[in-house]
Amino acid sequence: MKQILIIGSGGREHALARAFAQSPAVSQVYVAPGNPGMLADNQTLTLHAPIETVDITVDDIQTLVSFALDKAIDISFVGPEVPLEMGIVDQFKRHNLAIVGPSKVAAQLENSKQFAKDVMAQAGVQTAAHQFFDSHDFVQALDYAKQLQLPFVIKADGLMSGKGVVIPKTMTEAEDVLEDFMVKKGLPLLIEEFLVGNEFSHFSLINEDQVITLGTACDYKPVGDGDQGANTGGMGSFAPVQWMTPSINQQIIDEIVQPVADQMVKNGTPFTGVLYTGLIWTAKGPKVIEFNTRLGDPETQVVLPLLETDFLDIVEAYLNKTPIDIQNKTGVQLGVVLAAAGYPKDYIKGMKLDLNSIDANRVLYAGVTQDAQNQLLANGGRILMVTGHGEDIESARTDVYGQMHALDIADTFYRNDIGYLRERSDV
Repeated sequence: MKQILIIGSGGREHALARAFAQSPAVSQVYVAPGNPGMLADNQTLTLHAPIETVDITVDDIQTLVSFALDKAIDISFVGPEVPLEMGIVDQFKRHNLAIVGPSKVAAQLENSKQFAKDVMAQAGVQTAAHQFFDSHDFVQALDYAKQLQLPFVIKADGLMSGKGVVIPKTMTEAEDVLEDFMVKKGLPLLIEEFLVGNEFSHFSLINEDQVITLGTACDYKPVGDGDQGANTGGMGSFAPVQWMTPSINQQIIDEIVQPVADQMVKNGTPFTGVLYTGLIWTAKGPKVIEFNTRLGDPETQVVLPLLETDFLDIVEAYLNKTPIDIQNKTGVQLGVVLAAAGYPKDYIKGMKLDLNSIDANRVLYAGVTQDAQNQLLANGGRILMVTGHGEDIESARTDVYGQMHALDIADTFYRNDIGYLRERSDV
């Protein structure tokens, strides 16, 4: 029987904890630091293993190592990006602790746009034309932007929690964004061409040259209906991509994922862990928008429930570099985020979360805390996600929004169009 440690505190980590706890070969799931909403699963779901939260922050790597050693943790799984950038995987491996995630060097595929673009160029992987600028090159960046025709894309080079990408609508906005990133925040950045096509995400577990596909999803970054408003960490998601076929999936592996994995090995920086490939399907085939080196949030919450194969078996196949034939459920998994009023800017906290009107098993918690009476309270911009399933997009939407409409929580909101606006278009 295996003991599992999940590192992180959001909806993604709740989904991971739930997936491991449903395996008959798991005896205990710890989540550090987790959130109190996760513990409800112990009462409302039939689990093979209890979920327990541990009061250790994601950046306290030494204490996490000590905990894993003390509890004889069999497998640790890193959710967020910050501990990966800090080198948590390197520290765990020094103590012979099995962990899912990339080394500090390999994690640069996410936290350094320059590193990622260089690897793609070496591997012959298609991506947008671009130019880099150091933080002190404001004038040059502005001149370059003025030479381009709108729209173009500005990307801060560093970890920005999914909020470092801007597609300015005017040159005035572009100048303001460049000044904010470069002058005020001191960030290097890149300016790249705006690609036209269909955006989606592809998830793989990679152990050096081995690639295991976990699935695909579409997410919704803008805060408002119709993809309007500021970017967020994600307001909803569904899986799988509706026009995905086995041949298209194989093309993505053959043209992008496997070449990148092989190039990282060739460079002496082999990749291990989850590769989240942000893609756009263009008239010239798939091109990479960005890489993340961990599972996405909120995509994880809809990808994992579609896995028919035991998630522990998948992770062990990854760790041991053994082949595995993953079986998936049919239909569509869809999730909608309940957010606090004001998000993604200053938002309201402290609302009581009364979920008696909906099925608690559909809920994955993120930004929550609890009071002395164990009442759950909103404590983050993205509070929770309600998920559901259907044979197609429409039935999945009906399933989820029937639950969302039953909620009556003050000072919260959600998008009404999750599942729409992501159809395959001719490009």
